[in-house]
Amino acid sequence: MATQDDNKGSGNDGSWFLEAVGAVSPPPTPSEAIAALELDNTLPETAAVLPSGSQAVTITSFDGSTGTSTSTFEPIGGTPSLAAHSTGEMEIPVPPAAPHEPDDTGLSPVLRTRRAFRWPAVTFGVFLVAVAALAVVWLPAALRQDAIVIKQTYADGALAVRLYLPTAQTALDAITSPDTTQDELFSAVPIISQLDSLALELQVTATAPLPRQLPLLPNEEVVALGPLQQTAQIHAAQASDVARQLGYAYVYRTTIPTLLTTGELPTTADTQTINTLSVSLASSLVADSAALSDLPITETAAGLELSARAAVERYGSWQEEYLASLSEGDEAAATLLIAELDNLRSGLMTELETTMRTFRVEIDDQIVVLAADLENFLAALTQS
Repeated sequence: MATQDDNKGSGNDGSWFLEAVGAVSPPPTPSEAIAALELDNTLPETAAVLPSGSQAVTITSFDGSTGTSTSTFEPIGGTPSLAAHSTGEMEIPVPPAAPHEPDDTGLSPVLRTRRAFRWPAVTFGVFLVAVAALAVVWLPAALRQDAIVIKQTYADGALAVRLYLPTAQTALDAITSPDTTQDELFSAVPIISQLDSLALELQVTATAPLPRQLPLLPNEEVVALGPLQQTAQIHAAQASDVARQLGYAYVYRTTIPTLLTTGELPTTADTQTINTLSVSLASSLVADSAALSDLPITETAAGLELSARAAVERYGSWQEEYLASLSEGDEAAATLLIAELDNLRSGLMTELETTMRTFRVEIDDQIVVLAADLENFLAALTQS
């Protein structure tokens, strides 16, 4: 029969022997463990020392029952008691909130009860008043001075044109007179150019912006500059038109006499002469066509321009007929063709003289009218 092992519950590690000799305390029995747990729940809690003026928060130990608590909150003053409460509560110090005191320095500048005087605003206001006073006193005087300077520039430009008009008349005479030499005719070119430059200078002066005024401070001198400026612009345009018409007259005066210029033409010629004439006549036709393209379009010379184009157009077909008559030896036909070309040339020169007389009258009238207008304008500038 096998013997039962009494140490089966404690295992085979030899702990039973240590417990038997008292070297190791035996583990507590279940009833001893429950009694120890109840003892822990009923142990009094020690109170903590709190600083003066603090509040205490009491925390109650768990009493082993669910849903019950003996926690209380109570303020204490002075030095807290070191004895534990009989209920097992422990007090925890809570620092008191600092008393609220109004801080006037923390308010925004708008809400402060005492504010510094706003010197920058006062200074700026004084500055504005000073600027306004200065504008009222100084601006009219400055505008008046500017108006005087502008009127002086108008007067200088108008006077320069007026004084140059007699010279422009000499150019007109040289262009329109049929007895003018080539040197006299060419001398009209710089005169026309100078008159156009003076007209342009007056135009630039008359288109310069006028001085600006304050809306509430109108200046009579500056207001009066408006009509004077418009008058100066008109006179500048008149002078420019005189120079332009002189230029048109000069172009017709120098271009028409060069058309249909062939030199001496034979009524009979050999083959070599015919070939040479063919080349020279073709070159002359090309030059005449180019000269016609440079003629300006103007009402005064409109009839002359049409006559010149018709003559040059006939000149092209005339060359073919003339060269054919020479090749065929038809002297009578060649003679008639040469006479026809002379008549075309003579007719153009006669019409040119008529056109130049018209130019002379029209441009001279423009010069006289412009001279009178400029004198009246200069008088108005002096009086205003």
